[in-house]
Amino acid sequence: MHVSQFLSLARQRRFDLQQALAALPAEFARHDARRQELQQLREQTLDELAQVNLPTLDQPALNAVEAWTGYGRFRGLNLTDYLAREQNRLTQRAAEIRADARFIRRQELLDPTAGELTLRAKQAGDELTLIESGLQRYEQEPDFVSLYRRGYRTPSYRQSILTLQYYKDWKRGDEITEKFGCKAFSEVRAAYEHLLRGREVCQKTLQGIEGEIQDVRRLIAELNETQRRLADLPAFVLADFRRMLREHLAFANREQLFQWAGGDRVRESLIKRLDGIEKQLEYTTALAGRQLNEERQYLTTEIGKLERKLTKFSRPKYAGTQLRPADAQSWLRDPRERLAARRQRFWRDYDRVAYYDRYDRYDFASDLLWWDVMTDGRLDGDFIPEVYQYRQMHPGYTYQSPTEPYRYGVDVS
Repeated sequence: MHVSQFLSLARQRRFDLQQALAALPAEFARHDARRQELQQLREQTLDELAQVNLPTLDQPALNAVEAWTGYGRFRGLNLTDYLAREQNRLTQRAAEIRADARFIRRQELLDPTAGELTLRAKQAGDELTLIESGLQRYEQEPDFVSLYRRGYRTPSYRQSILTLQYYKDWKRGDEITEKFGCKAFSEVRAAYEHLLRGREVCQKTLQGIEGEIQDVRRLIAELNETQRRLADLPAFVLADFRRMLREHLAFANREQLFQWAGGDRVRESLIKRLDGIEKQLEYTTALAGRQLNEERQYLTTEIGKLERKLTKFSRPKYAGTQLRPADAQSWLRDPRERLAARRQRFWRDYDRVAYYDRYDRYDFASDLLWWDVMTDGRLDGDFIPEVYQYRQMHPGYTYQSPTEPYRYGVDVS
């Protein structure tokens, strides 16, 4: 193959691989979509688990929470007293808001057209716009900002009189001074700094007014929320308590939760589902990251090899050279079809884990990996730290389906 033909084909192959590399993240958008679905499933499962462990707002249900979940926040809590205190607190807060002068004058302050704060904010905003317009006149003047920042005509100006830049600055400084109708550049600087100070003052004023507006709006929103809670206090307290319990459940040890479930089928099923979904999130992230990184590294390496060949054979001394066809074909090989086939196999394995839903097959009482349960022990997962460590701790381990008796690969039937 003539070297010129090789160079042309090599450039095209490099372009092909660069395009494949650039498109690689988009190829894994499917993983991002499934990860979001799994995260939503996890949130839903936590909601269900909190609801199952606190089904109603009554004293017996509160007293039972700790035994089911290990959450002791409700221990000793008298529900009747709590509801009474919360009722009093909300009633008192509502009265405080209604007595607040800002709330009383809320319409007068916030009216969209004639409100006191509304008008003040508009005035400050208009002033700020005017100042910004004045600053733009200076800042859009070529070289002015550069001269200003370098301290031209101030003691901080460090340009040597022996340099060409000094005379360029001098020329532009005089031109700018004349354009702005001043006698010296220092007057231009002073006028600009006056506007800068004005902008800072105006911004602080506007921020203060906007803060006052937000304070009034927060009072209105707080009163609305307080009234909503007072109208159906038990329902809101139940939601609060479930949210508190849910935060505990999100981080509680899954195996311990399963033990606390004490054989309750509904609770056990939810705990298995929660644990399994979290493992799916962990495993799919590891799977996708490994595949993505390996493809990226491979394509980057192949592009680098082509670039080195292009650099080498573009040198004048190789002009007119004939390359061995076998070498040229080897250097120009297109790996995209092989990568696509490998990715297809990857997605098959990925889907096996990502869409697994037979969570009840897992047994907390057995020393098993979710990875093996989800893959039926058919996929090598040693690139996942948990799986690798498990294999190291259990040499000779062989997974058996839950439908078969198993214990570290030993038939105990």
